[in-house]
Amino acid sequence: MAFDTQKFVIDTSAFTAIGEYREDIKRNINELIDLIAKGKEANIRCYVPPSVWKETKRMLERKEIPDEQINKLNSWLIQKSPNKTDLKVPANFIYQYVGEVRQNIDKGLREAEKAVKRTENDPEPASEIISDLRDRYRRALRQGILDSREDLSILLLAKELDGGIVAKDAGIEDWAKEWGIRYLSAEAFPALIKEHLEQREK
Repeated sequence: MAFDTQKFVIDTSAFTAIGEYREDIKRNINELIDLIAKGKEANIRCYVPPSVWKETKRMLERKEIPDEQINKLNSWLIQKSPNKTDLKVPANFIYQYVGEVRQNIDKGLREAEKAVKRTENDPEPASEIISDLRDRYRRALRQGILDSREDLSILLLAKELDGGIVAKDAGIEDWAKEWGIRYLSAEAFPALIKEHLEQREK
């Protein structure tokens, strides 16, 4: 059975979100790499912006994925930068994004205020309070927004290709919905490839 070509832009989180334990993660990453390679047989094309590939490659190396597998993935992923010159972004995106950033900055300030109050009444070392503040502040600022050029590149490339996104990232997911881009969770993508491969054999 022939399928129309489907295009997907793969985020690093598509790999990092898989599995709970270290060995599970390594096994599932290797399985996903193999599936992406086989997906071409079912007309599934996987793209990645070069900056995201560098990020993904570093992550795979940290997870001790063999070079053979990393090279295999590199040969099957199509590296492409989004066309930043001609691709138009609606003004509404800028308006909403600035609003979300402002909301998260306010959340971060509230976390800082809580930390200051803790230093007044809590005997715990200041270093522990500062460390906790850093974690809470980082989460407050980054939660649910595009917090990197890599995230924006994922969205822009998917829009340019009229393709989908594979990730596990709340910020990317929210904006994919806003822009009318198909979003597939990291957990669902392997099942999609397997289904297409099975249908192809019938």
